[in-house]
Amino acid sequence: MSKNSLDNLGEKALELLKKYPLCDSCLGRCFAKLGYRFANKERGKAIKTYLVLELDRKIKDHELEDLNEIKEILFNMGKEYSGIFDIYFSNEKFQERTCYICNSEIEEIKEDFFKKALDFLKKQGKVKYVLGVKLSEQLSRLENEFIFSNGLIYYESIRNEIKREVGKMLAKEGYEPCIENPDIDIIYDLGTRSIYTISKKYKTLYLYSRLSRRVPISSWYGKDSLEEEFNGKEILVPFTEPSEVRILDEYPLIISDEDREKIEAKGYFLRKIGKIAGREISAIMTAKPEKRIYSVLIYSKEEIGERVLGNIRLLTVEARDFKELKEKLKDIKGEIISIDLIESEGKHKILENKLTS
Repeated sequence: MSKNSLDNLGEKALELLKKYPLCDSCLGRCFAKLGYRFANKERGKAIKTYLVLELDRKIKDHELEDLNEIKEILFNMGKEYSGIFDIYFSNEKFQERTCYICNSEIEEIKEDFFKKALDFLKKQGKVKYVLGVKLSEQLSRLENEFIFSNGLIYYESIRNEIKREVGKMLAKEGYEPCIENPDIDIIYDLGTRSIYTISKKYKTLYLYSRLSRRVPISSWYGKDSLEEEFNGKEILVPFTEPSEVRILDEYPLIISDEDREKIEAKGYFLRKIGKIAGREISAIMTAKPEKRIYSVLIYSKEEIGERVLGNIRLLTVEARDFKELKEKLKDIKGEIISIDLIESEGKHKILENKLTS
């Protein structure tokens, strides 16, 4: 092997660590398609170890004019690699940073998914299953931007790593995933740290609007919830808005063992679209709005939006999601009275139209 090939890999890793704090797994995943039978954590650890040795060599051979050049790199590698920092910066404190991609939580996530899936499988008995991971919109967007902005051609998604590693852990317990013809998908939702299942049996798709405020769908977020209406039936929520936001557009909701044509409960209005299964469920669960339009009522002395009464004003704001909406509103001087979601656009609407036609 030529020295240049090692240099190229090392230089790419160094380039990443100059910009981002990365745990062993997330750095290793940047080179996941190189080598076989290595865990990404092992790849990342090997790369960081090589870089620490190379940086120390450059210092000893006087190839680095300014030692401060390596500070950020060492901080971004993590505390485990702080040995040479303690030697060359003995009077300074090492900065511990969380991983840019997983927030230094990937091992905790794998363990949590494993325990919850194992508990489910023990209760179900022998069942043919595959694993899935639902990323939050924020993480999915961050990961895609990270891949493309850094030209990472050997990258593996965090979703695939979690599925594979948890699958191996479950297999050791006697519950090996069944890729061909599974009965169910066991999905881990990274946003809520919970699991749900998608059965090959039929479920019912509803479209809902919400005129109430502070009544969440899931009892996870509050005792007074829509979930109470369904007495423990499984509810799948592809996406929603915070409970203080009214939803005047129609959002999808998937419910097991439910067949009512119309449901009114706790300020929610649901209308039945029809029975769905398998790929239709997966497609709906992964289709998110590309654009959302919010109506924001605000008390402000600034001349903004449409004046309703006195200093009460109405703004119409377009955003990708609620997080981006908050970012757009943060510099407005005033007090927010209420927020309503009035319209959304994206693949979910295309799917809904297909299923209703």
